[in-house]
Amino acid sequence: MPKNLRSNDNSIKFLENFVCAGSSALLISFAHLYPEFWFVSLFALVPFLWRIKKLDLSESMVLGIILASCYSFVVYPDEILITPKTFLFKFFFINVIFSIFSITVNKTRKYIGFNPIFIAIFWLPLEYVLVHHTGLENIFTFKNSDSWFVLRFSLLFGSLMLSFCIVLINSLILMFVEYIQQRVFSSDNPQRAEDKKSYSWCGEVLPERILYYFRKPRAPPAYRPIVNNP
Repeated sequence: MPKNLRSNDNSIKFLENFVCAGSSALLISFAHLYPEFWFVSLFALVPFLWRIKKLDLSESMVLGIILASCYSFVVYPDEILITPKTFLFKFFFINVIFSIFSITVNKTRKYIGFNPIFIAIFWLPLEYVLVHHTGLENIFTFKNSDSWFVLRFSLLFGSLMLSFCIVLINSLILMFVEYIQQRVFSSDNPQRAEDKKSYSWCGEVLPERILYYFRKPRAPPAYRPIVNNP
């Protein structure tokens, strides 16, 4: 391949990575800075997770770095000039967390598929380390939110469980969109072997697990008259 074409491909790929990771970072930052719009975070990670599935291991790490960098510059702009050391500290650890998250999601999808439950569970220890061992704020914290649902949920189950649900919902939204797309364009876009686990999980396993917890309707017992034998 000529060098100019290779450079164009690399620049286009970087632009796509920047758009996907940057849009997710802006949506997460918007929900973080304006807690009354916390519901934006329910689909903020969708572009980021969608892009991870199309990259290799090293490129997915770069994608995590782009998201973390954009998030840091949007959420902590005042600290760049006032306390640069604090900003660099936060910048470093947020980049490490999202890089590990991106690499793990990319690596495990080849073995277990794109599993929303695993992705949400894996995010918990990363955010726990970010909050309790680095002194940084929770990525999906809505401290000043006026939403009664967010306040009650955080009080009952904690902020980590709120983050777990948000990451899980993001993953499920992505799987649902791809499942619908696969159904609509199944003739034009055949399934890849590595995506079959995800679609089967979304189309078969998840509905079965949901229906398992709902009792099936039962008919009333048949009436049998009592006959007294002489």
